[in-house]
Amino acid sequence: MPFASFRLGRLAPFVLPAALALGLGFGCTPEVTPDDDDPGAGATSGSGGASAGSGGAMVGGSGGTGASGGVPTGGTGGVGGAGGASGGSAGVTGGIGGSAGMGVGGTAGTAGQLGGAGSAGAPGGTGGTLGGDAGTGAQGGAGVAGDSGAAGSTAGAGGSGTPPTGFLIEDFETATDGQAPAGWDTFIAWNKNGQNPSGGAQALVESTRAHSGTKSVHFIGGSNPAQLTRPLPNGTNKLYVRAWFYMTRQLGMNPGANHETLIGIRKLTGGANDEVRFGEIKGVIGTNEVPTDNISPKMDVWGMGPVVSANAWHCIEVAFLGDGAQHTLHAWADGTLVHEVTAGDQWQNGAMPANWLDGKFVEVVLGWHSFSSANNDVWMDDLILSTSPIGC
Repeated sequence: MPFASFRLGRLAPFVLPAALALGLGFGCTPEVTPDDDDPGAGATSGSGGASAGSGGAMVGGSGGTGASGGVPTGGTGGVGGAGGASGGSAGVTGGIGGSAGMGVGGTAGTAGQLGGAGSAGAPGGTGGTLGGDAGTGAQGGAGVAGDSGAAGSTAGAGGSGTPPTGFLIEDFETATDGQAPAGWDTFIAWNKNGQNPSGGAQALVESTRAHSGTKSVHFIGGSNPAQLTRPLPNGTNKLYVRAWFYMTRQLGMNPGANHETLIGIRKLTGGANDEVRFGEIKGVIGTNEVPTDNISPKMDVWGMGPVVSANAWHCIEVAFLGDGAQHTLHAWADGTLVHEVTAGDQWQNGAMPANWLDGKFVEVVLGWHSFSSANNDVWMDDLILSTSPIGC
């Protein structure tokens, strides 16, 4: 609170008589200018009454300055101007109450005194106005929370996304140990739905190892294929296959190897002579197509990485896409792209036609078949077949 405002507000009862006495020697009382740069100060009071009318004496002195509007109480109103002397006109309105600071409005100003002797002046200066406007209102309530953003677009193939969906989901938990899972055909030691196990090869449900739950399918294969097959819906021209695999032999970085099948699609059931095989070619993760026996990638990366390590669970997803003008194949391991064929010139033994997947979407093939006499134990769990990307 400014010092001058405080003194005038507090000493008003003593200042008025003095002001009347001094009024004879002055024509008017100077106006006090408010300090606009002080946000806490109340407004100053109005000036006192003007000069007396004809024959009148000096009008009452100026009203006191309103007190600063501190927080929380507003400033005290100014003291009303004294009435005019004998015959004088009524005093002008008393000082205006100081504007309130933030908080409660200021106290009403003191009423002006009546005029002196002679024709009574009209009522003295009007009392100071009520304290200034109330302070700033309370803080507004919290804004309404914005709507949640729209769900992201479908996750890219092999990436993380919403819970996976597909036209077939298998966790093998209801299957019987020591048997092939219901609804699947077997291709064991080159025989469809023959003995299982046979010739050292098998495709059986076991409880020895699982990615989730307690069961998985255990393949034991090498030169004798150990595979499960299942017919695909009529009209299929694109397929995403995703499963979790645990292998005793790593995939990739195997110099000197020929080619191995882990996941494939097949045109002719009960054989392995018209199919697309994903797994490994010449020791690198890749694709083999028969009957052309063409392979991808080319020789400059044979025997190199990337690697899907042995003796650990890995999520592998392969997309066979025959629904576009240029057929493509893409493969991910644990969400990372590890192999793809997107153009006809990416094949080692000459360019393949753009529609190289035509006719192959008859059945899906899963398990192990080596053309390098590479034996492997493979456990498969949490399998999904879909026509859209799945993710891990």
